[in-house]
Amino acid sequence: MPLIPEGVLDDIQARTDIADLIGRYVPLRRAGRHFKAHCPFHKERTPSFMVNTEKQVFHCFGCGVGGNVFGFLMQHDRLTFPEAVRQLADHAGVAIPDEAAASNRTAHAALAALLEKVCQHFERRLLDPAGGKAARDYLARRGVSEPTRRAFRLGLAPSGWQGLLDAAQATGVSADALEAAGLIIKGRSGYYDRFRHRLMFPIVDLRGRVVGFGGRSLDAQEPKYLNGPETPLYTKGRHLFGLAQAKDAIIRAKTAVVVEGYFDCAVLADGGIAHVVSPLGTALTTDQARLLKRYAEQVILAFDADAAGEQATLRGIDLLVETGLEVRVARLPQGVDPDEHLRTYGRERFEQLLDASAGIFDVLVETALRRHPGGDTESRVRAAQFVLPTIAKVQSAMMRSEYVKLLAERLRLDEAAVAEELAKAEPRGSSAPRAGQGSGSSAAARVAAPGSERLLTALVLDDPGRWTRSADALSLGDITDPTLRRILAVVCELEAAGLSASPAQVASRLSEEGQAALVAELVELARSTPSTDEAFGDCVRRVKAAALGRELATMRDQIRAAQHAGHETEVQRLLAAYQHQLAGASRPEPAAAPAGASHP
Repeated sequence: MPLIPEGVLDDIQARTDIADLIGRYVPLRRAGRHFKAHCPFHKERTPSFMVNTEKQVFHCFGCGVGGNVFGFLMQHDRLTFPEAVRQLADHAGVAIPDEAAASNRTAHAALAALLEKVCQHFERRLLDPAGGKAARDYLARRGVSEPTRRAFRLGLAPSGWQGLLDAAQATGVSADALEAAGLIIKGRSGYYDRFRHRLMFPIVDLRGRVVGFGGRSLDAQEPKYLNGPETPLYTKGRHLFGLAQAKDAIIRAKTAVVVEGYFDCAVLADGGIAHVVSPLGTALTTDQARLLKRYAEQVILAFDADAAGEQATLRGIDLLVETGLEVRVARLPQGVDPDEHLRTYGRERFEQLLDASAGIFDVLVETALRRHPGGDTESRVRAAQFVLPTIAKVQSAMMRSEYVKLLAERLRLDEAAVAEELAKAEPRGSSAPRAGQGSGSSAAARVAAPGSERLLTALVLDDPGRWTRSADALSLGDITDPTLRRILAVVCELEAAGLSASPAQVASRLSEEGQAALVAELVELARSTPSTDEAFGDCVRRVKAAALGRELATMRDQIRAAQHAGHETEVQRLLAAYQHQLAGASRPEPAAAPAGASHP
């Protein structure tokens, strides 16, 4: 989705009452002019979740989450900002610019409709009393029951080279459309079906649309698993098989189990292990890791115990750790895949296997020692060098420090040397900023600002005109906290454009994680502050005094530097400027002059 015009966002918010939206998900109780509820994002006995209808924001005093209508939907349904905008726009009847031209939108809709029709065709073939019996018997032997078949919308592509082609053309679907959808292939003598004599696994996006297919051979046909090609609706690395079915269970468990194949997902779900997804026959990608981050705090990798599974596990650890997820690895017996384990030993044993899953440190060290055996110094150093790139991606400084200590002990190496190597280690795979680094982290948005700046920003959000009225005394440069400065800058931009600078509108224009929640938090701070005009005036004086103090400190440093260099003319100029600043400032206690200089 391209950049959405601000007027469209404003229109969506104007047509969406935050209490009505949240009330669809959470029972609200009136509390004076506003509403309160038990927070939907953490367990609590006493309601601390507040909905401010006047400012159109929400805030939980328990867990700190907050924001506007977009923020609530993003948090509750694990949506991206564009997804939340689209959903609210659809509900409010607001048209928004799409990422493609109208012709492309029409084409996408037609493709989605075709894939749905084909999915229904495969489903009917599987249910055919005669033609689908062998496939249904196979599913039963593999541990997939009828309810699970329906939940995953499993189907059957019968034998024959043109079964789907003939059926589709009989309903008016063209061969060109089927080819564009990746369902048929053009050969020397004409078109033929891509999927033949295969169990069909539809791939469903988070909107519930069928976007592609994977097929499992029911005979000796190779490959055993065949995935459809990418289309305008389907990119393998951006989808996870089973996520549409598993997301609620993942949210409840705060954990996602990642397995290799379609059958693993279906069989485990049938056996009561519902929080399972698969990366669609590809190695786990960064986009898939970020998708998991929406729903889970922890990921358990349960790949097959073979060479390919080990490589997939190592890559998965790197990507997931880098994304900020806790990662563990299920230790499957050699030659046993997850669905076979569950069918053989039952749900309880499989849950025990998940509970006993290993942490990344043990997995990495064991793999490193297996690849670099011998125990001599060179082998131990190479083993450490194998482990360190992944440790370097761990976002917690305390965990990295602990891993360094453990690694040094395990490999009999000097801890300081290991720490030094860690600092030089280049993480495997793509890089991403650690939590707390860069302007986009939630940690950065939530760092407690100096009290006066924080309260000043809260009071400006309560009454944006306060900032305009203080323009002669205060500037954005006087605000040291970057998040608060950004919030105030948005207020200024809206006011200058003659637009509403309400907290909800301000939050809509803040793109960094945690900033919208901070706006909601500041609204509540302003609401609880008595004598707001008097409080604002006091904040202005304190912030200005602090800014002057920083400026004078800088000047003192400059004076010292000029004295040290012997630049007497520059010293006198700086002293004069220092004196001027002091004379213009109404401060009860002027800052002391730099040591060694005449008092200005």
